[in-house]
Amino acid sequence: MTGDGDGWGTWGCAPAWLGELLDLVDEGVVVCDRVDGTVRGFNRAAARLFPGLRPGRPVSMSAAPLAHIAAPRAECFYTVHEGRRLRGRLRTAHGLAVWLVHQVSGAQEAEAALFDERDRSAFLEETTRRLGASLHHGRTVRALVEIVIPKLADVAVVVLPANGRHTQWHRAGPGGARCSGEVAVEAVERVPPVADALYGLLPRPAVIRAQELGALDDVIPDERVQGGVPGGVPGGVPGGVQGSVHGEAAPEALVVQLAAGGVPAGALIMRRGPERARFDDADIDLAHRFAVRAGLALATAALYSQQAHTIAVLQASMAPEPLPVIEGLRLGAAYRPAAEALRISGDFYHVAARPEGGVTFFFGDVSGKGAEAAVLAGQVRQSMRTLAMVEKGPEPLRDLQLLNELVLGDGHRFTTLVTGSARPCDDGSVKVEIASGGHPFPLALRGDGRVEEIVCEGMLVGAVPDPSFGRTESRLAPGELMLLHSDGVTEARGGTSGREIYGDQRLVDALASCLGMQAASVAERLELLTTEWLAGRPHDDISILTLQAPPRGGSPPHHQREGPGGAVSADGSVRAGEPGEPGESGESGESGESGDP
Repeated sequence: MTGDGDGWGTWGCAPAWLGELLDLVDEGVVVCDRVDGTVRGFNRAAARLFPGLRPGRPVSMSAAPLAHIAAPRAECFYTVHEGRRLRGRLRTAHGLAVWLVHQVSGAQEAEAALFDERDRSAFLEETTRRLGASLHHGRTVRALVEIVIPKLADVAVVVLPANGRHTQWHRAGPGGARCSGEVAVEAVERVPPVADALYGLLPRPAVIRAQELGALDDVIPDERVQGGVPGGVPGGVPGGVQGSVHGEAAPEALVVQLAAGGVPAGALIMRRGPERARFDDADIDLAHRFAVRAGLALATAALYSQQAHTIAVLQASMAPEPLPVIEGLRLGAAYRPAAEALRISGDFYHVAARPEGGVTFFFGDVSGKGAEAAVLAGQVRQSMRTLAMVEKGPEPLRDLQLLNELVLGDGHRFTTLVTGSARPCDDGSVKVEIASGGHPFPLALRGDGRVEEIVCEGMLVGAVPDPSFGRTESRLAPGELMLLHSDGVTEARGGTSGREIYGDQRLVDALASCLGMQAASVAERLELLTTEWLAGRPHDDISILTLQAPPRGGSPPHHQREGPGGAVSADGSVRAGEPGEPGESGESGESGESGDP
């Protein structure tokens, strides 16, 4: 339809029927040969908004607001013209620039602003929820770049703080594409805004030209951006997808600093595909609000990862070492710290092979539990190992005296300790010599199923300046076993009430049920029975060490399945267990007390 411009549309670039259809559209449509060029046509709604529109005249003379907006190549605009609030956007079609403009009432504008703010708030709430779901640093970084797409960008890259000459990066792109890698710090520093963000010198997001990212082409290549989401942002993201005037990729990138408490946590680089609008003030503000949350989550995850690594190193240094393999002697152990999440304990033990055969060992329990007890346990263990290296032969009483001085210096804790040696003999038995500093008496499982205490008196290590310690000897006949345990076993609280202690008698009965089992199996079974008694309740550190003289013939006697009280025979009766090869057992030496090393 044609007219003179006062209420009717005019089209010189479209068939008459198409002009009539566009006149039915409530939104103003203005077509120019280029953004700031000559008007080619307009519909009736545009004529009402811009009465001066005339075909063939420059848009600057016909519709000044459009020319003003076209100067900075803006693709969305909001302006006031002759008392009307106008909102518009720019499109391209067949090489022509098409302006779509509509009048906004105050109520509509307020409603739109409220909708946009609700949408931004929902996005930030989802950001907080997803980034707070994990303290794993790698997962947090991957979630961060995924959340950005497609709300803020089509391609997002997080560059992490430098570690030496290289730094890591993670990228997410269209269609769920993800990848990561390393980039030289030198390349990052050739892009000043990205380097500033990594060093905490970019407090506000910065819009830069895409060409400035040339040094990081391997990190965020142009073809990834060209593969942006076509035709719009999935999910109906407010703001729509708007094309660039010349159909090229948006020539801008947004760089955002990720930090928490002033400590840099990374740099976020965002780019949009050719169908997307450039970053406007609303986008930049939302990116900044997003970065505040993302930086805090990333810094928290990084701190947690550092702490986890530190704890893992400490755990490795405090965990008991593997038991040696010794001819003529079998060993077993079980270890369950009170702070199971940290895997550190105030219990400690160590077994070392002797060049002449047999082993030296020590087994102790520091007062308290957790990290504080584990620190002293580590000191005691290293001190005992050092003494073993500098001494020509086992001197358990002297070791206890020297250790007492060390623990006294700590000032507020003490420890129990059993130290000694075990030496295989020619007749297949094992001679055990021990010295005790206040530790629960070892138990011996004899060949006939009896359980005996190996009595060895002694005072606590580190409790008083001049203590007395006991020393004794015992012999294990073939198949017999000695058990060392911490009080976490006998003081485990459980049962029906949850308050009843496991006690010495239950431990004796449990040990008796292990007759004929190998040392390692005995340690595992006793730990299992204690754990079942606890039924998941809190407990003290639990440690078990077993030393056994191998039975004659090499293999232990065969056992049937085991019940709660011992081995279950074919007829269903419960008994302590089948005896192994009989051998002479007994103790030599006496329990003595000594105040001198």
